[in-house]
Amino acid sequence: MRFERVAIVGATGPTGSHLADALLQKSMRVRAVSRREAGLRAAFAGRDVEIAAADALDEAALTHAVQGCDLVVDCVGLPPAAMDRHAVVARHVARAARATGARLLHVSSYWAYLPLVRSPLNEDHPRQDGSPWMQYRRQAEDVLLDAGAAVLHLPDFYGPRVHTSTLQNALADAVAGRTMNWIGGADVAREYVFVPDAMRIAAAVVAHDEAFGARWILPGAGPLTGRDVAGTVGELLGRPVKLRAAGPWLLRLVSLFQKDLRGFLQMVPDYGKPLAFDAARLRALVGEVATTDYRTGITRTVEWLRRQQQAAAS
Repeated sequence: MRFERVAIVGATGPTGSHLADALLQKSMRVRAVSRREAGLRAAFAGRDVEIAAADALDEAALTHAVQGCDLVVDCVGLPPAAMDRHAVVARHVARAARATGARLLHVSSYWAYLPLVRSPLNEDHPRQDGSPWMQYRRQAEDVLLDAGAAVLHLPDFYGPRVHTSTLQNALADAVAGRTMNWIGGADVAREYVFVPDAMRIAAAVVAHDEAFGARWILPGAGPLTGRDVAGTVGELLGRPVKLRAAGPWLLRLVSLFQKDLRGFLQMVPDYGKPLAFDAARLRALVGEVATTDYRTGITRTVEWLRRQQQAAAS
């Protein structure tokens, strides 16, 4: 299956931006959709991408923005205060795609499978109970799955153009010379994905008709601990990196001063558990998938973070 023109809703976020790169490499035409035209122009300067400014919470504007596209991708990541609107966005994306006759792809996370009851996690893991954020993710996914979407479940990701994630935030701490805060135990092994890898896999998934109307677990690069990360970053920076394991009590204290952290507290118990991903079903669909090893991925991320911090200081 080949799509001629793909609309990426939420295109200025890290998954949308890297997906645009992956699709362009496959010679597909890409239309980037996001709320602000200025942000789109800045994010896609120098790339052969159409831009369309539209708020995903405005169904009419969104439908107009995706006209003429035969695949619509929901890459929308809402801020903590708006997590409950994921299902609203999903309904608008589904109706916009239906109005234009487009297929659907939804880039989501593994959060819909929490609370974690077993690892490695695969598509048969229970999706029930849990905190509001987990349920909001499920609601959005179910809307889009009912509309025939392929739903991709990503591990926690990191890499260039990522502005916040559990691993990314820890790397930013280290690059800035701060103690590296690590959510969960320092020796708990969890799996992460380099975001360009994830979006290269996403571009491969949509080539298969049988991908649509189903859920797909994406792999990371294997188990990794906070202590592993501190050691790798320390070698790259040429100096020791201090590591602070941030458990529930410390995070509750910090959340008194950081409003955005308060909502994330509901996720913390699951971040204390080991986590791996079983992507056997995905591999049966697309074949073996290459993933960037952590040393290479962290090196590229640290280089990007350094450039960002230098630009901010100048």
